[in-house]
Amino acid sequence: MTIGIAHSVARWTLHCLASALLIVVAQNVTAQAVSIYPTVTSITSTADRMISYRNQQHSWQTSDGAIHLMVNRGSVPTGDSLALFSSFDNGVTWFQEFTLPDTDAFSTSDGWLATVGTGSSLLIAYATSQATGNIMYVAAAYNGSGQTWTLAALQTAVSTATFSGSNPAFALDSLGNVWCGFTAQDRTTLTYQEMLAYRPAKSLTWYLTSLVFGGPDAYVQHSLRPVPYTGGIGMIYQSGASMYWAHRLNGATMNSPWDTTQMYTGLPPYSQDPYNSHYSVIADGQNNLHLAFIANQQLLYMRYISSTGLWGSVRPLTTSAINAAYPQTVLAAGNLVIMVNNLQSAEVLQSTDNGNTFTLTQGLLHTPPPPGSALYYGNPRLEAPGRSTSPIPVFQQFVNGPIEQLMYFQVPVIPKAPVVTK
Repeated sequence: MTIGIAHSVARWTLHCLASALLIVVAQNVTAQAVSIYPTVTSITSTADRMISYRNQQHSWQTSDGAIHLMVNRGSVPTGDSLALFSSFDNGVTWFQEFTLPDTDAFSTSDGWLATVGTGSSLLIAYATSQATGNIMYVAAAYNGSGQTWTLAALQTAVSTATFSGSNPAFALDSLGNVWCGFTAQDRTTLTYQEMLAYRPAKSLTWYLTSLVFGGPDAYVQHSLRPVPYTGGIGMIYQSGASMYWAHRLNGATMNSPWDTTQMYTGLPPYSQDPYNSHYSVIADGQNNLHLAFIANQQLLYMRYISSTGLWGSVRPLTTSAINAAYPQTVLAAGNLVIMVNNLQSAEVLQSTDNGNTFTLTQGLLHTPPPPGSALYYGNPRLEAPGRSTSPIPVFQQFVNGPIEQLMYFQVPVIPKAPVVTK
């Protein structure tokens, strides 16, 4: 039995007695919103980390409307568990486009879709198998007319005998430098900390900085997300019970300390809530940041205004009754959209005023499984492109006996209220 299957079976065993009740409650909670039901894709896996993981981005939409999804397929004999799938008919059929070498059921990735001339390029950072623990970086060029992807040569961002790397996330600063954060586990002490790699613009050479963000400690509660920042690069990271905001300006040396402030504290320990290190952040056109994160099974929201350089107060968008685990933040057709699981289903909150207010607009539902079924929908992972047209393509992972599968939803963006002039 693979680790992915073991995790799935454990989740199913833990919750099977409550499944029917939870689904009924979830469907009642979302009754005030428009109900949307899914189709099921042909993509399968044996990995618990099939799609979303912590703060990474795994889905994108190209200008031709095609939808692309990075999937961990679980343990495969060819040693290339991470694979990109594409759909060119709005999610009806899916094609495996390419795989990433030396990846296993624990490997995760992060990607950013960049415009290059008249085409698109998907920039990807990913962690290799547990046996090697390297952080790799690669670009994949997309040909919309031929509906094909071409992988460039792999770059090794981090490879060291001292640390094993995992959970990478990256962003480019305003000069084109690449900053890639990752979780580093000391191979001797087995402690964890967040570290940072750097690639100068127009260079193929990577450098491991001397900077450490959080840790070292024995807790797996670590995640780091570089984000756009006016005149430099910013970062949101978690260590233990707290979340932090850090930033640097262009012109500082690679190893210069970042200005750091605590954003939030009070996250429960991993033993009480393993999902509180999950968050999703998106930058709008003014480099304002919109952050959705989970704390004590509740969805919370914070907004950073670039013109003032300040974060606003923490705002709860749900109660803890929904057992929140996985948030997803999207900019779509001018709206800010946040999705989060509601028990075994999911709900969609949309803002037409840049995060000032949110409205519960849709419930993403499914037919309850019959008694004794091998289907299980608890703590569902969600994935959607960070930037999308309407309808938004949304994926929800579920367990079907020994395998993991994906439901596919199409979520319309609500129209903005008309501006009334006199």
